[in-house]
Amino acid sequence: MNKHLIALKLGSTITTIFKQGEGLVLKEPSLIATVGHLKDREIKAIGSEAKRMQGRTSGNVSIISPINTGIITDSEMATEMLKGFLKKIFPRTIIKPNIKALVCVPIGITINEKKVFEKVCYNAGIADVVLIPAVICSAIGENINISGSAGKLIVNIGGGCTNIAAIAMNNIVTGINISVGGTNINSAIETFIQEKFGLEVSDGTGEKVKQDVACLLENNTSQTEVQGLNAKTKEPETVIVSSKDIYPILSHYFQRIVDAIASVIGTCPPDIASDIAKDGIYVFGGHSQISGVARFLRDRLKIKVNISESARVDIMGAAKLLDNPTEYNDLIKSL
Repeated sequence: MNKHLIALKLGSTITTIFKQGEGLVLKEPSLIATVGHLKDREIKAIGSEAKRMQGRTSGNVSIISPINTGIITDSEMATEMLKGFLKKIFPRTIIKPNIKALVCVPIGITINEKKVFEKVCYNAGIADVVLIPAVICSAIGENINISGSAGKLIVNIGGGCTNIAAIAMNNIVTGINISVGGTNINSAIETFIQEKFGLEVSDGTGEKVKQDVACLLENNTSQTEVQGLNAKTKEPETVIVSSKDIYPILSHYFQRIVDAIASVIGTCPPDIASDIAKDGIYVFGGHSQISGVARFLRDRLKIKVNISESARVDIMGAAKLLDNPTEYNDLIKSL
């Protein structure tokens, strides 16, 4: 039986799958829609279809995010979601594909949390599972040399968490995983709108506002319309939210990232810290693409900031390992 090789990222907001020989075959929201409760839950939709149901369903339909802050918090629903995604990428003619997966995971997760990732993958139909830190995959995807003795500092700002690690000789020298990501920002924006304008908004409003006007430059004047229900009258209402409105929210969460980066650099051996000071830091993830991120980090850390042009570089790094058995074997020996 032929073995099918995939790279997999079960992210808090997005799940991505790279299939060897075919490329990036899946990129969908990490969501599952169900009806019922607990053991009686019935799956209605997964991924993009589940996301389209947000804010448009009756009270008996739940939209579940089975992965939060980078950790699987509902293993049953994560398994069902992954089963559905695998069905999408493997032809129906393959009754039971023999799948090996390189799975990108956050740094610092516990042994039990790793076991949950493995169990979900096995139960979804993957025969062979190898867990690899996403920060290492990000570096490989960006062609950063982490096999040498020179230290590199990698920052991956994701949907549910931010991973920060100093890497040298294929090893994580020191690092931290903080529960700061896009979902925090989305929720904070929605709370701000509710409190300032007295407007009840649907799930996904924070994400839309962030996409429209998020900027870490204080003088940005972008604006966007937000629709919802007046909390008192229950009548439809439209308000204007500006970049300046949400700047305090963005700066709060990105300052936490700044503090975490400084903490990691401060715990590095002197030679590694010196390498990072010369080379700067490398920043990845969807939220690294927010306008003004590079300047915000640079002004506060007083260090060069290299922003990746690709938001999904971690999955591409894992994909490179699929095509390079020698590099893969050397890396696995070091981890």
